[in-house]
This record gives sequence, structure tokens and C-alpha cells, in this order.
Amino acid sequence: MIQRIQSIWLLLASVAAFIVLRFPFYYTPTPNSLEIAGSSSTGTLITLAFSACLSAISIFLYGNRMLQLKVTVVNFLLSALIGFLIYRISASNPGGGFTLFSIAFFAMPLLQILAIVKIYKDEQLVKSAERLR
Repeated sequence: MIQRIQSIWLLLASVAAFIVLRFPFYYTPTPNSLEIAGSSSTGTLITLAFSACLSAISIFLYGNRMLQLKVTVVNFLLSALIGFLIYRISASNPGGGFTLFSIAFFAMPLLQILAIVKIYKDEQLVKSAERLR
């Protein structure tokens, strides 16, 4: 399970989602300073928590690679929805900037894409080995 590289990518994607959920990713340095974390709005809280749990659950679907691939693709689409929600939050608070923890937000979809590629390659390897038998 953990020997496969896609498990590492999925674990890192889950950790990145929890980092975005916990730490502020956007701030405004105005007199009314505002720090926005993933738990600031209900929509981002629910989608980030679901994405983090979905990444953690998909690690244990290593026995059924096609199901693991589908779950990871759905999680990637959920990350796109999270990106839209975070863009909407940051656009409604102009004059601010992203914090260092926002790197985790941008890493989430990247890590999921890396996991999708490795799961697909693993499935192709198994199919080619079955053809040789």
C-alpha cells in the first residue's frame, strides 16, 4: 500500500488540504486586518474537509485501482471547486495577498494529478502483465 508512489501523493494531497483548512491562506493588511482560512466560510470548510477525507480514503483503495482512479479524479474536480470558492473569497476582499500556506492550496491539485498518472500507469502495467500470462 504505502510502497506505491501514488499513496505518497495522495497522503501529501490530504495533508495539503488539512493545511489549507487550518491555516490562513489570504490576508488583508488594511486597518481592519482580515485573515481568511479554509474554515472561514461554510462552503470551503465542507469541501476542504471532504477533499482531505477523500484523499485519505483513496489511499486504502489500492486493491481496486480503477475505483481509486475514479475517486481521485472526483477529488481533483472537487479541488477545482475549492479553487473557485477561494477565488470568490479573495475577489470579495481586494487589497490583500496570499500567505505562505497558500502553497498547499496550489499543491493539492498538482499532487492529485501526479497520483492519477501513477495509478493509471500502475493499471497499465498490471494489464500488460496479465496479457503475458
